[in-house]
Amino acid sequence: MAATINTNIISINAQRNLALSGSSLATSMQRLSSGLRVNSAKDDAAGLAIAERMNTQVRGLQVASRNANDGISLAQTAEGALGKVGDMLQRMRELAVQAGNATNSKSDREALQAEVKQLSAEIDRVAKQTSFNGQKLLEGSFAGAVFQVGANSGDNITLGALADTRSSKISSVSYAQSSAPSVVTAQPLAASAPLGNFSVAATDLTVTVGTGTPVQLGPLSAASSPQERLGQVVEAINNKSSDTGVTAYLTKIDGTENFKVEILSGKLDSNGDPMKVAFGGADFLATNTGLDPADNPTGISIPGGATDASSVSKAQGIEDIDVSTQAGAWVALRKIDSAVDQINSARATLGAMQSRFENAVNNIDIQSENLSAARGRIVDADFAKETANLSRTQILQQAGTAMVAQANQIPQQVLQLLQK
Repeated sequence: MAATINTNIISINAQRNLALSGSSLATSMQRLSSGLRVNSAKDDAAGLAIAERMNTQVRGLQVASRNANDGISLAQTAEGALGKVGDMLQRMRELAVQAGNATNSKSDREALQAEVKQLSAEIDRVAKQTSFNGQKLLEGSFAGAVFQVGANSGDNITLGALADTRSSKISSVSYAQSSAPSVVTAQPLAASAPLGNFSVAATDLTVTVGTGTPVQLGPLSAASSPQERLGQVVEAINNKSSDTGVTAYLTKIDGTENFKVEILSGKLDSNGDPMKVAFGGADFLATNTGLDPADNPTGISIPGGATDASSVSKAQGIEDIDVSTQAGAWVALRKIDSAVDQINSARATLGAMQSRFENAVNNIDIQSENLSAARGRIVDADFAKETANLSRTQILQQAGTAMVAQANQIPQQVLQLLQK
């Protein structure tokens, strides 16, 4: 090799290697201080792009997990309120059952009605005031709720609607009843009393619901008074209630010695309308029973369907429940049963939603864990490897520095050629 002064190739080479080991040392220190293998795109361009996409998913899933937990909180709030509404409905049902008993006086039923009214008002208040984060839950406006429980668009759980538990909306029933004009009241003190032959036994009395087979009500024994005969008729009808769905109540008209018979039916057809109810039989005559037979224009038969607004009732809500009469208690039980069914259905829906949210949270946590592990394998520094590289580059730096110093002394050898 030529002996030169201006260009010290050995020093240049030592400097280049020293710079390389210095760069490697800086990289190792950066990785060890940050804990990351990929600190910038130059470290691993493809790895950085993949890791950033994973980081997007992980951070999105963390928010989605909070969303799902918020959904659980909302469902618990609504379900808790519905539980109290259910408790109040159960109490109202107890009162309606109690009011349906003949041992209660008018004042007793008025007292029962007072509590029923208060419970109905409280149900309405709970429905209108139950809210979560300012959103009303039980008054019908919370519908089509979409919960974002994933990191990407479309990863959601949707709740169609929560039950509208306002007292004017909860419960929906259909039933039929004989209207007042179609009931002939007994007037035992009047000369024109309709029960002329109540002392004669009656054997052929039937009730027909819809297009079904007539049901025999059984024989009526001779009665000692018009009131007794009316009671026999009501008893005969109610003895077959389990077969016909028809219930009768005998009510004394206030301020008179007269009575009226109220007939109610809860049998529904395929359209959800009450079925026609017809009373018949050779002995079902006004003079025998106090009630006109079905073929009489003023009879107590119930047309059924939606053909007679005076007989067919499609009632919604519980705010007008009235247990001050036995017939009212019968209607109240049907309304409350419908309301209880709606509340139970709503609570079941919310329970299922809570379970779904909990499973969603568990799934999100698993996804987040696995994605974090995958991202870590790409961007996290291997401390064992980096500390080894740090030790190697530190030694190389020391050796390189020494070699640069040695290489810088080589041109001094040229002076020996100039000595005499």
